[in-house]
Amino acid sequence: MSSSDSTPTLCVKNCGFYGSPANRNLCSKCYLDSVNQAILRSESRGIDSITSSVEQVSLHDEKDHVVVDDSSVSKNKPSRCLCCKKKVGLLGFACRCGGKFCSMHRYPEEHKCPFDYKTSGRVALARENPLVACDRLRHRV
Repeated sequence: MSSSDSTPTLCVKNCGFYGSPANRNLCSKCYLDSVNQAILRSESRGIDSITSSVEQVSLHDEKDHVVVDDSSVSKNKPSRCLCCKKKVGLLGFACRCGGKFCSMHRYPEEHKCPFDYKTSGRVALARENPLVACDRLRHRV
């Protein structure tokens, strides 16, 4: 075994992490990104080219391949109040402006909500209550 085999090599994409020859000298993150890009490109080309691109990527066993789900990453992050940065967890109050707030800042006046409640209320009333007018020409056949 030569000394170059025992020394770790940096990732080919220069991300600062060490690459692996099994991953085409890429770190695990860059390798997963390249696999995902190859799959997206193959989907845009068509079903026939999927098999050829999968063979080119040379995927390893599912045990060696770690799949990261983005939805689980966002669930692990503790949700915080947008005003005071206090952890709110499951008890956070969602607002129509898209934020999550603690019990102190749950009201729109407390967190200076940019959502226009007046206009949205008027639009909802106009949509739910259409104008009902009687026919002025009652003798019409």
